[in-house]
Amino acid sequence: MSETTFAWGSELAVQQWSPVLAIEAPKFQYTNRFMGTGKDACIRMLKELAKKAGEKITYGLREKLSGEGIEGDDDIEGTSAEEGLNFHPDALFVDQIRKGTKSKGKMSEQRVLYNIRKESKDALAVWFGEWYDEQVFMYLSGARGVDTSFKVSLAFTGRANNSLEAPDADHLLYGGDATAKADVAAADTMSLTVVEKLLAASKTTDPMIQPLMFNGKQHFVLTMHTFQAYQLRTSTTTNDWVDIQKNAGERGLKNPVFQDALGIYGGVILHEHRNIIRFDDYGVGANLPAARALFLGAQAGVIAWGGDGSKNRYSWNEETDDRGNKPVITAGTICAVKKCVFDDKAFGVIAVDTYCANPNA
Repeated sequence: MSETTFAWGSELAVQQWSPVLAIEAPKFQYTNRFMGTGKDACIRMLKELAKKAGEKITYGLREKLSGEGIEGDDDIEGTSAEEGLNFHPDALFVDQIRKGTKSKGKMSEQRVLYNIRKESKDALAVWFGEWYDEQVFMYLSGARGVDTSFKVSLAFTGRANNSLEAPDADHLLYGGDATAKADVAAADTMSLTVVEKLLAASKTTDPMIQPLMFNGKQHFVLTMHTFQAYQLRTSTTTNDWVDIQKNAGERGLKNPVFQDALGIYGGVILHEHRNIIRFDDYGVGANLPAARALFLGAQAGVIAWGGDGSKNRYSWNEETDDRGNKPVITAGTICAVKKCVFDDKAFGVIAVDTYCANPNA
């Protein structure tokens, strides 16, 4: 009697795992809620390489028109009221990133009840989700920081030919009364005053930070480190925190940007995350801890994938080493993240550095 069987690594057995990984990984990705295909998304998803060959996407920002118009029936032809459109280009390169699992061998698997293929899929989904978050925070911040839990070395300066770009002077603020890295002191923490400073800066920088639109209302996002969120909660008065929370009902909106928000203040949706970039060399003695919160508007960054950019975004390969004894699984994707920078200036993000100490240290 014959039996139907599928050997380890059978192509028929593994095809399901690539699209499943594309579904599972974003669930572990915090910054996924800020991504969208439109020009009003915090992180715009570029699709130019979907199902097309290439390693680079060039995109542009159109400047606003300036100068005077023409009144009445005066001739406009040949006057300064006729302007050419000016565009500033930026580019994003993509490259492959892979991660894998390897079993000790068949006898090792014999001792446990785990399904190694499923456990590998779950573990890789978590890894890729967290890796994307770290990439987004590093690129939007323009710095690697000192967090040793990240999946790249402390020497990381960028990948896929996309270098980390430090904030320009017009898009970098500080907490308290600090005006430079060396000025930061223990009193220069995250506060509602910082939020107000960011709101003022967003409306007066050039190019102006464009807001996110939800149900006809303008919003921005401020993502801070967990320790900065602690300082915000504990340094404000009761009434101040009530101000933040009184519009919490807006978090019920279906838009994912509102999910898990701390609250809303002045139209700014407040978020916190442990992977916001931290430093350990601020202050006059270059020895104080600090963190770089990110004030985000539309098109703060871009992200792109190679391949079809959707359900088959990931590759999945199964094989065995050691004469078939050690199952090896490798998943990969072609992608990249970048901050939008036009004419040497950030377009949709303002960084704000504040003193940031571990409250439990």
